[in-house]
Amino acid sequence: MLFWGTLFLALGSLVLLTFPQAVRITIDQAVETNNLALINKMGVIMLVILTIQAIAMALRYYLFTLAGERTVKRIRHKLFDKLLEQEIGFFDGQKTGDLMSRINSDSTVLQNTLSVNISMILRNLASAVGGLVFLFITSWKLSLWLIIILPPAALMAARFGGKVRKISKNVQHSLGAASAVADESLSNIRTVRSFAAEDVESSRFLGALDTALEIARNKIGLIARFTGVITLLGSMAIVLILWLGARMVIHNEITVGTLSAFILYTMTVAISVSTLGGLWTDFMNATGASSRIFHILNRTPLISNEKGRTLESLKGKITLRNIQFSYPTRPDYRVFENLSLCIEEGEAIALVGKSGSGKSTIAALIQRLYDPDSGEICIDGADIADLSAGWLRRQIGTVSQEPILMSTSIRENISYGKPDASDAEIKRAAEFAFAADFIGGFPRKYETLVGERGIQLSGGQKQRIAIARAMLKDPQILILDEATSALDAESEELVQRALQNLMKGRTVLIIAHRLSTIKNTDRVIVLSNGEIVEEGPHHELVNIPDGVYFQLVQKQVRGDGDR
Repeated sequence: MLFWGTLFLALGSLVLLTFPQAVRITIDQAVETNNLALINKMGVIMLVILTIQAIAMALRYYLFTLAGERTVKRIRHKLFDKLLEQEIGFFDGQKTGDLMSRINSDSTVLQNTLSVNISMILRNLASAVGGLVFLFITSWKLSLWLIIILPPAALMAARFGGKVRKISKNVQHSLGAASAVADESLSNIRTVRSFAAEDVESSRFLGALDTALEIARNKIGLIARFTGVITLLGSMAIVLILWLGARMVIHNEITVGTLSAFILYTMTVAISVSTLGGLWTDFMNATGASSRIFHILNRTPLISNEKGRTLESLKGKITLRNIQFSYPTRPDYRVFENLSLCIEEGEAIALVGKSGSGKSTIAALIQRLYDPDSGEICIDGADIADLSAGWLRRQIGTVSQEPILMSTSIRENISYGKPDASDAEIKRAAEFAFAADFIGGFPRKYETLVGERGIQLSGGQKQRIAIARAMLKDPQILILDEATSALDAESEELVQRALQNLMKGRTVLIIAHRLSTIKNTDRVIVLSNGEIVEEGPHHELVNIPDGVYFQLVQKQVRGDGDR
């Protein structure tokens, strides 16, 4: 495609460069001699030249633009895939809106350059170079005068390009920041509405836009100055050629036709150079945007999803030894100092403790969403740092307090962890999760769209869809992260029954505050400030009056627990 585009580019530029010669012949040989037949002939030739040039231009535009669109599509896909590969710690330090800006806004800037602009750059570059060659062929004396103007123009373009590239990168950063504010506000629109904080969010977004506008204003001023100077230089070149050329005609050094052809070539070069100046600005904009894109494309994730070995079979024994850990965004705060924990195959344990004690962090470490700073985590005796992280996560099922559903159908959400599941498997999982009845009540049943984040479903319905999703995945290790703490009594009963079905024959890690969720587990692990302060069966710990677990249970009974 690029080959044919280049071919039509060369054809169109070459044909157009013959037009001034046709004008020269018409003036010098036809008009001067009153040769009407030659005038008619040259009129037809010029019409053919312009027609061929128009067809070649259209085909060149189509081929280059389509090639650019395909290239940007591949870049966007690679960028999205690269983002999906990054470790969770990377996202902790990023704003979703800024990342979306790189996929959308930055890619659009790059798209314009790789599609339309690159075609225009090549066309005008060919016209400028070809025009210069024909200028020397037509009149080398006039061409020497014209060449004087080119060095200062080239020097200006080089200096200008560096400044625009730098400021364009700042513009894209500021637009990414504004996008992040908008994304955060719209993603949390219910909170915004509940607190009547529309004016607050509007002010935040306006502030971000004002910052972006100020940076853009500086860029626009720089571009305006450059464009003005380049245009002035081009106009001066044409005036200079008219003045010198007229004197040469008077002294019979060149003909009127030659001067006319030279002026046309000069205008071709001047227009091409002026257009290249504007396109150079766009190219610098794209350079700034592409640096943000390639920052992601060139980044190597700290945790690889697929590198590492797999185990032939997984039984589910989990061992944490001497774990030290701090979140990447808070390196100065140690969550765990020297944590050790062993969960036997098929054992159900409950992690209990106040908010911030490290319960969810243990779940994240077991899934290898983060790597510990020191120590090791083993599954069936194998260090998970040596295992394929993708394979490991496929062996672990999770059900959280507020399950995130994709804005697709119920069928696709249930089969999210097993896309090739049959209809029978999906329905069986829904039945085990006590979700089949309410799904059957929808007009479109399993094809019902759940809305963004499952907004069309109630909390209990989303929980049961999530349980069905985990059930279909058939994991050997199950993590229940506060899976019932946000439900009413009726929904909790159904969810608890579904969870009992899901927990059978698996290693289970439950993170919860409600007594009803944890009292039937094999062992309770009590965490405080990142340390295990108590552990044992519920019936033993609840009978230690001065124990931490006893105090937590008492708060639960009184209704003032950490829910």
